[in-house]
Amino acid sequence: MAVAIGVGVGVSGLALSSAGASATGAQGTAPGGSAPDATVQRASAPAAPAVDEALLKSLETPEGRDTFVKTYCATCHSKRGKAGDLTLEGVSSADPGANADLWEKVVRRVAAGEMPPPRVRRADAKVAHAFVASLVTELDQNAVKRPYAGRTVVRRLNRTEYGNAVRDLLGIDFPFASELPADALAAGFDNIGDALAMSPVLMESYLRVGRQVSELALGVSDPSPVIDQFPAIKNQAAWLGEGAPFETRGGVVARKYFPHEGEYELRAFLNDEALTPLEGVRFFRTRVHVKPGLHTFVVTFPKDRALPEGPVPGLAGPGGSAWGGPLDVKGSAVRPTLLFFLGGQKVKEFEIGGPTASEAAFGAASGPPVVARAEISGPFDVVPTTRRAARSDVLACRPEKASQEAACAERILRNLTRRAFRRDVTGEDLRPFLATYATARTKLDFDHALAAAMRDVLVSPGFLFRLEFDPRSAKPGQAHRISDFELASRLSFFLWSTIPDDRLLDLASRGRLKQPAVLQAEVRRMLADPKADALVNNFAAQWLALGELANIQPDAKAYPEFDPGLREAFAEETRLFLRSVIRENRSVLDVINGEYTYINERLAGIYGLPGVKGSGFRRVQLAANTQRGGVLGHGSVLMLTSHTNKTSPVLRGKWILDNLLNSPPSPPPAGVPPLDESPRDGRQLTTREQVERHRASPVCSSCHSRMDPFGFALENFDVIGRWRVRDEGGPVDPSGELPNGETFSGPDGLRRMLLSHSDEFVGATVARMMTYALGRPLDGRDQPAVRRVVRESKTGGYRVHDLILGIVTSTPFQMRQASEAS
Repeated sequence: MAVAIGVGVGVSGLALSSAGASATGAQGTAPGGSAPDATVQRASAPAAPAVDEALLKSLETPEGRDTFVKTYCATCHSKRGKAGDLTLEGVSSADPGANADLWEKVVRRVAAGEMPPPRVRRADAKVAHAFVASLVTELDQNAVKRPYAGRTVVRRLNRTEYGNAVRDLLGIDFPFASELPADALAAGFDNIGDALAMSPVLMESYLRVGRQVSELALGVSDPSPVIDQFPAIKNQAAWLGEGAPFETRGGVVARKYFPHEGEYELRAFLNDEALTPLEGVRFFRTRVHVKPGLHTFVVTFPKDRALPEGPVPGLAGPGGSAWGGPLDVKGSAVRPTLLFFLGGQKVKEFEIGGPTASEAAFGAASGPPVVARAEISGPFDVVPTTRRAARSDVLACRPEKASQEAACAERILRNLTRRAFRRDVTGEDLRPFLATYATARTKLDFDHALAAAMRDVLVSPGFLFRLEFDPRSAKPGQAHRISDFELASRLSFFLWSTIPDDRLLDLASRGRLKQPAVLQAEVRRMLADPKADALVNNFAAQWLALGELANIQPDAKAYPEFDPGLREAFAEETRLFLRSVIRENRSVLDVINGEYTYINERLAGIYGLPGVKGSGFRRVQLAANTQRGGVLGHGSVLMLTSHTNKTSPVLRGKWILDNLLNSPPSPPPAGVPPLDESPRDGRQLTTREQVERHRASPVCSSCHSRMDPFGFALENFDVIGRWRVRDEGGPVDPSGELPNGETFSGPDGLRRMLLSHSDEFVGATVARMMTYALGRPLDGRDQPAVRRVVRESKTGGYRVHDLILGIVTSTPFQMRQASEAS
């Protein structure tokens, strides 16, 4: 029987199950097809000797627990031995909450069957279960008596949050990714407070961007023409042939914020080898009238003058592509033609004359032209600007005479500051911004002076940082409830990655947001809002490490089918799948076993799924018992857990431990040799055989025995996610066996095994989501809150919204630990 009580702290139930459990899948099932019934079964085992009930009862007492520790743990974890840097000698379990980190570690390791290790005396499974259950009960009861909210640091808005906040504050969708540096990752996420430092260079960036967006909002930005250059997609020169998507064949995709309405010149430059100087043109340009805003400029080749080759993925998402709909870009150009698209519309078509340089030199075609870069210059003939901020409630007035200016400026700044600071503001809050306006107004007109004050708001600590305060009544070191405004901010940055909207602020101002019924209704309202896609783009994508896809480049010789378009298609499939799980309030278990996915024709070909045509993504129901169910069958996960030229059971197993079970293995010791890929007896070994030879070393076996079985089960998938039954060295063996004797085979068997321990997976998911929501790593004292969320969401089938509501109503989310007395 799995131990559900250890959830959230590791693979708690994966080893206290009956030995010999198995889950089998079908190694030879056709790609995308279904597997035979593969339910998890428990192999019969000799009856265990009866356990003394008095012994089990004694484990409910501190004396009984201490005896268990002394008998099975203290020999190695003594002051002398300190195995694993853990000392249990002389430590009492009478008050485990006082040393929660230590006892939660004991719970995790004993529940997972990792301790005591197999080579030493081990307790009977019932005895170990009783010991863990007693400890967990004590830890959870202590959490009720002594609430713990965790250390809260002053958190800076990360780049995504800052951009979303400016968008929602002023209605300006500005390309902040190119203006602000990327944020550091910690605990797997980019919103962890300890990693969000403020440097002088970053402050300079905020000053520059704050000035730009303030001037744009008021229509007073400098209209002088500028030139922006956009290089072609990286590695495009390696992909000139038929079958490559337009990006890799020389196209350019550029996103730019156009600050003014007026004429802009769009240019594209072919590379030096594209055409001969006398016969062809290397430089193409046109002028277009552009309205202010964020637009996408695309340089590509048209499908109607190309060899047939099939649709290209990644050009259309759920709402269509950047240029208004799916675009099927096909093979090499027969009559070389260049297209310019801007903001969803074709603005110019150029016919490229003359032979290529290679044709002129060798009398043979060598592929279509390649664009080296694109440029956008302007604005020219600027249309007189007006206020651009989309939020009329922020820019709520326009003075008609000088005597109205000061009152209007105060009204605008009060509205702006309330939303920017995420709370009601006082005259003292407004004083510095009104002073900036008044000083600037002596030299500048009203709008320029107001822009200067708005800039100061956007670089003030109240906007850039998520400030929370201890009330005067808070006792040092004790947990206290946060204010309604602080709760509104926590909610909005958790679910939307942006500032609270007016409804949240109004409820907070009236002191109603904390009311349970109101809070639950607001969470459900927020999750139904399109802004909740931030949970997919920011939480889920980082949880599953999808950002690492950009760094993966499979070997071109081994996998000629791969190109950047396929990488984007893999990512889009997983994004759409996770979006469905969250928006439709599905069970989080779908991440493991969802029998549906989102694919287009290109992915359907890779996966061996018939009947899917076109470049647009659509939802596809998979066959029952499919090998593709859940994210473990997604090309994104399979590719980012592989090497460039071969699969890696080690990386795949580590990814499952890290991301699905929240139980990362220890780092490898120094000096561990790399995988030996040399042949044996004149035969190339399969990847599995190479890993098994490596893990035969005692130094490697302890970690690999936990990781590798998960990865072995996915060996039927190659680097780019295609199904296979043979590796280079022979037939694929997708069977796995965990240290506790539990066995499974193939992707379907792995999924079924994981589902048989659903509490453990859900607990790991809640722990990762809570880390993201709180902006800090969890410690042992947070685990009772994790366990509560899992318990309370079980009856509803672990639906995502129930997990989110559980986190939002948890002690760490609702409370703050007061600072210690100085």
